[in-house]
Amino acid sequence: MASLRRAAARFEPLLVVLMAAACTGAPPPPTGGPASPSPGTSAPIGPGDCPNYVDIVETGPDPTDFSENGPVVRDQGRLQGDVAAMQTYGSAHPDEFTSVRFENAPWVRLVIGFTGHIQEHCAALRSILEFPDEFQVVRLPKTATELEDIQQAIVALAGQHLRAVGIGAETIDVQLRADGIEIARQIHATYGDLRVIQVGFLPYPDPASARVDCSGIFKDVITDTTLRATARLEVTQVVTGADFRGSVTITNAGSDLVDFESGDPMTAVLYQRGTDEVVGAYEGGIGGVGTGGTLGPGGTIDIGVLGGTASCDPSLGYALPPGLYDVRVPVEQYAHPDPNGVVVTYLLSDPVPLEITP
Repeated sequence: MASLRRAAARFEPLLVVLMAAACTGAPPPPTGGPASPSPGTSAPIGPGDCPNYVDIVETGPDPTDFSENGPVVRDQGRLQGDVAAMQTYGSAHPDEFTSVRFENAPWVRLVIGFTGHIQEHCAALRSILEFPDEFQVVRLPKTATELEDIQQAIVALAGQHLRAVGIGAETIDVQLRADGIEIARQIHATYGDLRVIQVGFLPYPDPASARVDCSGIFKDVITDTTLRATARLEVTQVVTGADFRGSVTITNAGSDLVDFESGDPMTAVLYQRGTDEVVGAYEGGIGGVGTGGTLGPGGTIDIGVLGGTASCDPSLGYALPPGLYDVRVPVEQYAHPDPNGVVVTYLLSDPVPLEITP
């Protein structure tokens, strides 16, 4: 489901500190040349003489136009030379450089982090960057190298419970499977404010601070169609917090040819048994491909299904509690009414029972 994937994708950490957002096309940091220590000083110098320094990075409201010719992409493209120059400078100062990233709201600029000597780094950057008034400098507690070391330690600790980890704006962002609460406790205790943790769909340690609206992730369900969706699961029971697999068969129950276009795999959602209340879903990554074809009368096509037991409701916990649930698969249908976009509707399968066990 495109919408569910977007819900899960709200947690998409940066994977490399030195790389700006992947869609910007920023070149990778150069590897040649020896590293040199940051500027020395006999006493700590504050950021007072740096016109680019900010204590808090202002952001929002988020821009809406990310089109190829839109203002965000245009302004990021204009700053690509400064991105490359900043990456070169950061590589030469690994003892104090932390990160460089784009901030897109309320205007597009670079945000550059250092652990110390803010004034000296600021002056150096103003002399080498093409747009000296289009970057901000912040003081951060850890260097890029230190953050990368912590990230690797978290990867080793989380093991199979890890969904994703990356270095974000000022933190290490960690997404764990819905049964990763004990791992989350250890990360929280060890690294404190250096990390942002999500377990399943919900933030840790305060799940009540957010709720995923699972009931609204597939609103355009089509019922006036000759296509039918039949789901099958590989298991009848699954442990709370764990994932499961299955398949869904699309059948043309009509007498005419039907063009069907979708993706593979789809993701399942879980309902409270006998109700229309969606309470859980799969929140992991999906490496999908396109699928489809022209279905004649009685023609079928099979699509893989990924399912999970992550809770959308904080009152139920991070993972759905033991009990009986109904599983349904909202199957995406793609239409192309014009060349400028894709219209996605959903074909909802009939419910299949699933028992979640302790």
